[in-house]
Amino acid sequence: MARIEDVQRDKLGARQQALYDEIMRTRPRGKLSGPFSVWIHRPDIAEPANALANCFRVSPKLDKRLIELIVLLVCRDATAQYAWSAHFNLAKEAGLSGETIEAIRARRRPEFGRDDERVVYDLVTELLASKKVSPATFGRAEAALGRDGIIEAVTCAGFYGMIGLVLNTFEVPPQPGGDVLT
Repeated sequence: MARIEDVQRDKLGARQQALYDEIMRTRPRGKLSGPFSVWIHRPDIAEPANALANCFRVSPKLDKRLIELIVLLVCRDATAQYAWSAHFNLAKEAGLSGETIEAIRARRRPEFGRDDERVVYDLVTELLASKKVSPATFGRAEAALGRDGIIEAVTCAGFYGMIGLVLNTFEVPPQPGGDVLT
């Protein structure tokens, strides 16, 4: 049971309604959900969070497959049910293999067929485990992703880490019918 009520657009103030409409423009789910169902109560948080989310959702520099890999790794680390349920199918659509997704679910290292996925996995899992990355991991990531790619990857991981904290604190349930973690 969520610790915050479902958002009813007609019960929001004018600024919140405009923000609601902007958020829903790129998320055709029928109703506001996930972390934005919490953040909408604080528009000064929701507005920049939406802009940052769209950097990863709408116009990433990294391949969307790598963005979804990062998101799933962070969701699994936090056991963020809503985010996992929202990104499970997006990850498949972006080109992550079912084997990779299931290995992440099981907290196992996937058998990667692509070097860029291996590099992103190593970067993000090391970052999640130690809150920093070694010179060797950074060097491999820089060679594969470039400086801007590392910035995007690390920022995406941090953003979804924040999302996981919000989702778990407010006990936002998975999407109805969505894939769930156990």
